[in-house]
Amino acid sequence: MKHKEKDALVRVAASDFLLNGVAVSPRGRVFASFPRWMSLDAPSVMEALPDGSFKPYPGNAWNAWRPGLPHHDRIVSTHAVYADASNRLWIVDDAAPRVAPAVAGAAKLVCIDLATDQVTRVYPLGSDILPEGTMIGHVRVDARFAYVTEAHHGCIVVVDLDTGRARKLLEHDPSTRADPAIVPVVEGREFRRKTGEVPLLHVDLLELSADARWLYFMPLFGPVLRRVETKYLQDETLSESAVAARVEDVVRVPPLAGITRDGAGNFYFGSFTENAILKMGTDMKIGTLIADPRISFPNEPAIGPDGWLYFPASQVHRLPMFNGGVSRVQLPFEVLKVRLR
Repeated sequence: MKHKEKDALVRVAASDFLLNGVAVSPRGRVFASFPRWMSLDAPSVMEALPDGSFKPYPGNAWNAWRPGLPHHDRIVSTHAVYADASNRLWIVDDAAPRVAPAVAGAAKLVCIDLATDQVTRVYPLGSDILPEGTMIGHVRVDARFAYVTEAHHGCIVVVDLDTGRARKLLEHDPSTRADPAIVPVVEGREFRRKTGEVPLLHVDLLELSADARWLYFMPLFGPVLRRVETKYLQDETLSESAVAARVEDVVRVPPLAGITRDGAGNFYFGSFTENAILKMGTDMKIGTLIADPRISFPNEPAIGPDGWLYFPASQVHRLPMFNGGVSRVQLPFEVLKVRLR
């Protein structure tokens, strides 16, 4: 059922810091990523409180990185957060404050046990995996592996959570490459950098099927959602070309900012060109769940145990870097939610 009424949208929390993604734990805790793309004062990760405010999470040195400080026990800049079924929060540290080249050796995955609010393991991603000019984006996790997108060169990084070993796959493969002919239009403006260039963002969005058999992925601007069986990504005896041969096209899609899915196999997409949340059923037909001007660049959504879909209104297209150096952001940045059932 399509929602049209503005009151179908509910504000969860708001902040004057740029937020880029949302995660909801199995117990209903809501977290958001606050990348240091605009301000080094951003706390990287925060938890939403019942009164609509945020508090830094986990609330210690992990939130307190500054240039010159150690980075092994601090988050440099959080791109995305993800809560898994085992009540763990995964933090993607792209290590690229102010969208500058990443701090050498600082990119990593950080795992927090939400039962204790303690960091249990850090998975560094070194220069052999992420050379200069790369930036990791989003993560999904199954029983043993993490899958991370890298949008600047275009690859999927597979991390063995037992050994910590990481390798990259499908780098420069057509399945992970962006189409340079696509120029999204958002709120009547072409989405371009302040230099006039269209951002060429390769594989960025991803999601696992409910049984973790398939990994779905796509470039930010589409135009095709693809998938590959995770067993092939995990098999180190397969060459990159052998893995690439097993990639399947699923469906053509518009430019999107985020993907999630429910337990029944329905996918939900954040559409930044339509200010909307889209739904794709198991029949692969895509329709509009809700459209509203407040749904402004809805990055990285997540479904809570309460049956609501949570997502940020990140306003990325209004940032100075995409508006000739002038900000069109309307504060505050919000986390919103809409009921799915």
